[in-house]
Amino acid sequence: MSVLIELRPESGPVLVVGGGAIALRKARTLVDGGFAVTVVSPVITADLQSIAARCTERDFEDRDISEQRWALVLACTDDRDVNHRVGSSAREHGIPVLVADAQDESTFFSPAVFRDGALQVAVSTGGADPSMAKTIRERIVGALGTGWGERIAAARRARQDRLGRTGDDE
Repeated sequence: MSVLIELRPESGPVLVVGGGAIALRKARTLVDGGFAVTVVSPVITADLQSIAARCTERDFEDRDISEQRWALVLACTDDRDVNHRVGSSAREHGIPVLVADAQDESTFFSPAVFRDGALQVAVSTGGADPSMAKTIRERIVGALGTGWGERIAAARRARQDRLGRTGDDE
């Protein structure tokens, strides 16, 4: 059993090791969420360079984890040995890690998320089947309809007015 939580960007920077499609998708999601993301990969594509992540074009080194305080580490290479090393090092340093090709080496999973303003709907299969989580997410989004972000923003303003506050108090 696990618990879904929302991690705020103020928690710290995120390291993504890998430069393929999975690394790009994960890094883009994190950057879009406001996280400072560093990508380490022997090949940095134009797509990776375009997402406002800090990119380092070289092989992963153990010091990539030990010399920085990371909020999260994601191992997303197509090399089993590298992913294993990344996962082991992150766990050794007490850093939550997602190992894309080894669910049992991961300490967290990233759910399929839909965002509309402050509304976030997350679906997780606990790493069992990410494509199924996406399918379920899309069905939920279809049932919800649109406009929830605007409704939540209005509800936040009304609550702040009732409480005599300004800004984000949550």
